[in-house]
Amino acid sequence: MTRPHLSEIDSWANFETRILKVLVLALEILRNSERDLTEENEDKLNYKFYFCMLEAVRRLGGEDSGINSPPVYECINPPLEEEELLDVSRKKRPDFQWGYIDHSERDPRKSAKHYYVECKRLGTPIRSDWVFNQNYVLHGVLRFVKPEWKYGRASSSGTMIGYIQSMKLEDILAEVNAHAGQKKLPGIALSEEGWKENGVSRLEQTLERPQVSPGRFQLRHMWLDVRAKESEN
Repeated sequence: MTRPHLSEIDSWANFETRILKVLVLALEILRNSERDLTEENEDKLNYKFYFCMLEAVRRLGGEDSGINSPPVYECINPPLEEEELLDVSRKKRPDFQWGYIDHSERDPRKSAKHYYVECKRLGTPIRSDWVFNQNYVLHGVLRFVKPEWKYGRASSSGTMIGYIQSMKLEDILAEVNAHAGQKKLPGIALSEEGWKENGVSRLEQTLERPQVSPGRFQLRHMWLDVRAKESEN
C-alpha cells in the first residue's frame, strides 16, 4: 500500500471517509469481542470502543490508513477564534473527537478540523427516568444543533453511534423519529443497504442549525446490534 498524499488527507471528505471506515470496523470488533454487551452501560461501551478504534486503524493499514492521530476521548470542545473564552459550549465534552490539520486552510488559526462522534444506547428502557430512544435525540442529536453544545462546530458532518440493546430495529427507528419530530428535527433515514442484524446499520440525517456554523450539517448514524447473541446459535 502507498501512503496517501498530504493533499488527500487534508480534504474533509477524504478524512471523513477514512474515519467512517474505522468506525464501522471498530464497531464490528466491539461486537465480536464479548459474548454479551447488553448489560454494559454507555461509559463502559465507549471505553471498550476506544480501543477497538485503535485496533481498527491498525487493521486498515496503520500508517498507510491515512489516519495519523488517535481519537480523543471525552475532551472539551476545542476553542474557535471567534468564540468568547467563557462560551458555555467550550466546557461540553463529546464522547470522541478525531482531529487533523488542514494545510489547505488559508487561515492557520482555523486549520484544526475535528470530527465529532457521540454515542447512545438504543432499545427498551431499563429505567423510567432514562428512556434510551428519547435520549438518543435529546442528549445526542440535539447536541449537534443547540448553540450551548455546538457539537460538530466548524465541521460539515459528524456521526452518532447507537448501541442497540433490545427491540426490533424498525421499531427503534420509528420511536427515535417520533422524538425527533417533537423537536422539529428531520427524520433519520435508513440507507439503501437496509438493516444489518448482528452488524452495523447505517442511516443518514440532514440537520439545519441556524445558531451553529455551518448551518447545514450531515449527521451519519451507525447503529450496532449488540442484542443477546443466543439467537445466533
